[in-house]
This record gives sequence, structure tokens and C-alpha cells, in this order.
Amino acid sequence: MDTGSTLKCDFMEKNTPHNPLPEKVVRRHSEMIAELLPEFTRLVTEEGQPADGLLNTHLRAHRELGSRDRRFLSQAIFSYFRWYGWTVNRLALSPSEASLVGHALDSTEIANSFAYMEKQSKLPCTLEPLAALSLPEKAAKLNEWFKDITGEQPLELADLVLADFGQMVDPEKGSTCIAQFQKRPPTWIRARTKPALLVQALAEREIPAVAHETVADAISLDGGVSLAHALGPQSAQFTVQDIGSQCVGLVCAPKPGEDWWDCCAGAGGKTLHLMDLMQQNGKVLATDTRAQALKALKKRARQHGIRNIRTQPFNAVHDEPFRKTFDGVLVDAPCSGWGTWPRNPDARWRTSKRDVAQCSNRQLKILSNASWCVKPGGTLVYAACTVTRPETEEVVMHFLDKHPSFQLEPFTNPLTGETAPGTLQIWPWDGPGDGMFIARFVRENDA
Repeated sequence: MDTGSTLKCDFMEKNTPHNPLPEKVVRRHSEMIAELLPEFTRLVTEEGQPADGLLNTHLRAHRELGSRDRRFLSQAIFSYFRWYGWTVNRLALSPSEASLVGHALDSTEIANSFAYMEKQSKLPCTLEPLAALSLPEKAAKLNEWFKDITGEQPLELADLVLADFGQMVDPEKGSTCIAQFQKRPPTWIRARTKPALLVQALAEREIPAVAHETVADAISLDGGVSLAHALGPQSAQFTVQDIGSQCVGLVCAPKPGEDWWDCCAGAGGKTLHLMDLMQQNGKVLATDTRAQALKALKKRARQHGIRNIRTQPFNAVHDEPFRKTFDGVLVDAPCSGWGTWPRNPDARWRTSKRDVAQCSNRQLKILSNASWCVKPGGTLVYAACTVTRPETEEVVMHFLDKHPSFQLEPFTNPLTGETAPGTLQIWPWDGPGDGMFIARFVRENDA
């Protein structure tokens, strides 16, 4: 399910020891962290609220905060949750101290506000930037700093994720996944014009950007840039969309003139992509349970000059399937989101093995419901931004067992150009970006 593509304000602090901030500013930053993090922690871990939503709500309520305040809060909060398994769960540090150690783990230099926080802390060590170290080296450094706490049980990679993580993911990929979860991925945008022209326009505004070698319209850039502000009238020439999400549209491969249904459309990133791939010559029905998300989709479509998108509230789990059939149906099903942990570090602390099982059951129901609306010879694509086996290969296996009229259909892996045998697991390091699973089915022609 596409929840909308927004530029999360995951900024790096720009000030350096050579360009210090006034003491009143760094003191205010320290006070804000001490006030916000305990409540954010409770809302994330106990109520399951996403940290980016909490931060955005706070920033909207405090318009007096400037850009450097927003940069500081964003970095402090997301570094805090990225390393929460070590700093809070294992080392039992206070929220302020945990965010301080998280900053050291993520950074190439200790920024002014964090240097001030360190002076106020009671940490048993002098922090140094650790971004250049490997993950095992970072663990060794923290074990050295906090040896009185870790004792005979040193920090391990598995501490950075849920205890059930190893049971849900391919065991050969587990350690690599954890290592990738600890890295901030780039921001990906999808060019709606010639990518080279958009890269040039960004370069003219001193925004470094790189076009992907095989995904033709995908461009990566560092987070923390307001593209809408930088590009102004040219903003309609791109949409923010993770590279894994872009691959879903490419696997759908809709042809001009076709009629598609995006049954869990959300804010519609993939809906817009389907229309662009059809060169605006075709139709897409976008449905979702949330009317507000569909309203946002219509607004995005107008901003990009895209027509022929119809929207309709629809519950793909419980509502009766449409009598109408489509050339293609995309099921971008609600999932656990375990593939988004590099981008949403707090998400790993507001989910569980039980959530994965519930998502898997719901995904199979949605896929089965949607399959009735695929024309004979038509395409059904299943996608989920996750890396868990119950939501990926097991959903496909159970669906094929119950629906013999559908078969997996090989397709070209957009990232490599190689042939995928009907299913593709995009791992977080492949983009790099979100982990994404994609399966493409074809419905056999009626006898």
C-alpha cells in the first residue's frame, strides 16, 4: 500500500566546531530533546505511532522553530531510534544520552549541539565520531566504552532488531539486513521528464544527484533537501518515490490504452507511475479504505497534470469484488513494513511477529479478492515493502494453491536486467532503499 512519498526531514547538522552555534541555541536543543524523547518513546513503543508523524506534528505546532532546529531534532530523533536496541534496551541510557551516542554512531563529527549535550551528560567516555567504522567495530567501541554495563554479555547485531527477526527472514540474509538497517538510505525521485535534464537542473542548484544505471527514471540524492522549494515550477517534472516502489510499476509494465486497478492505492505513488508508463493513454481505478488518502491522490494527480484516474473508497478485505474486469490489477498490500526499517528506524520497535502473521492473512485475502477482477490473459501483481517470508513467498505459495487459474509469469528485474522467475525480493542494499517483494501472475485464458 502506497502511503505517499514525502521527503522526511532526516538532515545532518551543518554547523561545525569552526562555525559554532550560540550557547542559547545549543542549550535550547538540549532542552527540546530532554522534553520530547521520553514522550516520543512512549508513543512509538506503546501506542505504535510513527516517529516521523510525531515530529511533523510537533514542528507544525511550533512554527517558531527554524531550519537548524528542525535539522537537529530530526537527526537526534532518528539516530536515537536507529540505535535504540543498543543504547536503550541494552545499555539503559537516558533518552538524551542515547540520542547523543546515536549521533556519534551516525556522524563523521560531533556537531555543536551534541557537544554541548555531552558536557551535561554523565557518560563514562569521551565521544568520538564513529560513522566510518563497520557495524562490528561500532559494537566493539561501545563495548569498550560501556564495559561496566555490558560485562560478559557484549552488544551484538541481533540486539538492534526484534527478538523474532531471525525467525521471519531468510537466515542467510539476516545479518546483512541488520547492517543495512543501520544506514540512512538516499532519497529517490522518479523523473517525469528526461532524467539527465533533471540531474542537470539539480546540479545548477548545487544539489548532487545521480541517475540509476538500469532503472531509467530513478535519481538518488541525499536527504534533507526541499526539492519543491529548489525546483519551483519544475516540481511537476518529478515525484518522490523509493526505487523499490518504482520497480513495482516497471514490473506491472502497463501498455498504453489498458485499464488497470490499483486496489490499495494509498496516496497514489504507484497509481501515478502506472499512468506515466501508459503515457497518459489508459485508465486507472485507484481504491483505498481511506477517503483522505484518495483525496490526496487526486490532488497529486492534478499537480502533475495526470488525468484518467478514478478514485473510489473500497475495502479490499471485506467488500465484494467488482463485477468489472481489468487488463491488470496491482495489489500493493498493507504489510508489516519491515523493508522500510532503514528509512523508518523507529518502525522496528512498534511491530511484532504477531503483526507479520496478521498482515500475511490479510494480504492473502486481498490478493484472492482482487484476482476475480483480472481478465483472462491479464496481469496480477502483488507487492509488499517487507522482507519477511510469511508476507512474501508464503503468500504466493498459498495463493497459487487456491487459484489454479493463475501462474507466475517471469519478468525482467528492473535493477539488474536479468530475468526473474515470477517473484523478486529486493533487499534494502539492492537500491539501496526499501526492501520490496514483487510477484507477477498471469491469469490463464478461459478454455
